[in-house]
Amino acid sequence: MRNRLLAGAALALLLGGPVTAVAQAQAPDAVAEANPLLSPSPAPDGTPPYDRIRPEHYEPAFDAAIAAAHEDFRRIAENPEPPTFANTLEEIERAGRPLARVSSTFFNVASADATPAIQDIQRNVTPKLAQLSNAQLLNPALFARINEVWQARESLDLTPEELRLLEQTRLDYVRAGAALDETTRARVAQINEELASLGVQFGRNLLADQTASAVLLVSTDVEGLPQDQRAAAAAAATAAGHDGAFLIPATRSAVEPFLTSAPDRAARERVWRAFVMRGDNDNANDNNALIARMVSLRAERARLLGATSHAAFQLETAMAGTPEAASALLTTVIEPALLRAREELQAISALAARDGVTDVEPWDWRYYADKVRAERFALDEAELKSYFPLEGMVAAMFETTNRLFGLTMHERFDIPVYAPGVRVWEVREADGSKVGLYYADWFARPTKRPGAWMNSLRVQSGLLGESPIVVNNQNIPPPAAGQPALISVNEAETLFHEFGHALHGLLSKAQYPGLSGTAVSRDFVEFPAQVYEHWATEPDILRRHARNVAGEPIPEPLLQALLASRTFNQGFLTVQQLSSAVLDMRLHQVQTLPADFNARAWEAEQLRQLGVPEEVGMRHRLAHFSHIFDGGYSASYYAYTWAEVMDADGFEAFKETGNVFDPTLASRLRAEVLERGNTRDPAESYVAFRGRPPTANALLRNRGLR
Repeated sequence: MRNRLLAGAALALLLGGPVTAVAQAQAPDAVAEANPLLSPSPAPDGTPPYDRIRPEHYEPAFDAAIAAAHEDFRRIAENPEPPTFANTLEEIERAGRPLARVSSTFFNVASADATPAIQDIQRNVTPKLAQLSNAQLLNPALFARINEVWQARESLDLTPEELRLLEQTRLDYVRAGAALDETTRARVAQINEELASLGVQFGRNLLADQTASAVLLVSTDVEGLPQDQRAAAAAAATAAGHDGAFLIPATRSAVEPFLTSAPDRAARERVWRAFVMRGDNDNANDNNALIARMVSLRAERARLLGATSHAAFQLETAMAGTPEAASALLTTVIEPALLRAREELQAISALAARDGVTDVEPWDWRYYADKVRAERFALDEAELKSYFPLEGMVAAMFETTNRLFGLTMHERFDIPVYAPGVRVWEVREADGSKVGLYYADWFARPTKRPGAWMNSLRVQSGLLGESPIVVNNQNIPPPAAGQPALISVNEAETLFHEFGHALHGLLSKAQYPGLSGTAVSRDFVEFPAQVYEHWATEPDILRRHARNVAGEPIPEPLLQALLASRTFNQGFLTVQQLSSAVLDMRLHQVQTLPADFNARAWEAEQLRQLGVPEEVGMRHRLAHFSHIFDGGYSASYYAYTWAEVMDADGFEAFKETGNVFDPTLASRLRAEVLERGNTRDPAESYVAFRGRPPTANALLRNRGLR
């Protein structure tokens, strides 16, 4: 998701926009002509000309665009005219547009197709971007102009959105350290630059270790594996030069299905260990030293900025407000989840004992949990998955979008993409008018970072007259040649989740790019995505789109079994997720790390204190927790649970109407949440949609914990 790293559009790494004459002037004509990033894009709709861009184009384009951005901010700061909203705040929003375009074009590729050349470029440009950020946000003259407008705000007759932009921009500068003395500002700038480089290195280490941790298996290791998984593993091995073998990449989308289905216990253990030890293998890609350094720097920066801890600093502008409030919610949910997980362990242990397994290990849980589920609900995972082809679930997602918001999707084949398999759609209103463009990059590749995410190639802006371009990424294992991609129910929910983020960006109607789309607090940005997940398992949708390769709809008994099992194993899943959130919050409340801090040992001790069974563990171990060390979610992983309070409560509003596609409520969700961006306090947006603040009761019911 997009961070609002700078006030307005100075260095919004995932924004897009037209190249201006300022950037063009920074490079010789010959270079500009040869470099497609230094001139307006010839591709349709101003999309990135990925068919013309080569790796060697990026750094010169960054250098030119960064120079242009420095000049933009110098010009605003040194303007001899008295500061006004127009010549200061709106100019900040317009500033850095060439850089926004180059950054969004590059960082989209850096996350989805990080070849060694791309990784080298990212390492080189990140310090320059951090220096620009510091030069803008720590510029006392620029801050003085913003502050003068802010002090006069009551006499300026500003619109609510203009006032929101003014307040948010000033807050960005204050929180960056603009009001500090010169010496302290300089130290904050040093910390920012070092943290930026360390984050890049963390991600680079993780990708390298993940690639190296792929497990090569032989035919006896995969006996009993469902045919689609077996074929995908064989294809992956062949692609890696190991004909006749089977390769399980160390990615969640490959590992979790394997752990669920593979009868061979030794093979499960190998795959599990490879996955959970990513970034923690005492090799050149080990992330433990980086973790200690990053946590220490974040704590120091928080102190310099007047906060008691990095967590306290991060949550000052969040809906939760304080680490204590966030932790209280996590405790409310994790306590019943721990009880449920222990009950689940008893059932799993009893079944595993039939196979002679007397001590259930972490690599056994998913395998035997699936057997318990099959017995309890007459549900077979392999059979169920056969009714979840990716194409069918995409059609389900697009139908849901049409029924809720009247939008239609029209695939475009004239727009260049950055990697094979990427697809593009034009999103239109019911009257045929264009909303924006949607890129989908669903399949895993060795150069793609783990997880699933949405980013923007261009954000919607009335001020700049720009329509949105958004991208969704997942890591679905590519199917064998000629076979359909079959996905799990969880992957289908992730598909809908990321499209919920996409809609948040696509449907924005903000005037200013700095307030547009997903530029909201971390603990609100997940609400539109998580509420959208609910439609992925709506019976009406599944009856229409859950079909096998023969086109046969999912049998009604199987559908009912799926629906009945929705809260099965929720103790395990909830504890895994929330233990990661709790450790993130605890780690970032530490004010000073001891000199001998060991991330691995600290993690183990915290899990012991929390009472997390070893058989369960945490979803993201610290050494590969890219959300908090390379993804902008430090001290904010709790946001998924905070947003779940809203999404569960919000979807109940639809169920209360008797029609989960209720047009009045859907219209209110669109108008009060999806179109609003950050133009007002997110809590106001939720209440405007729901009619009241959310309660946690629906979350506990949704997870079957109450």
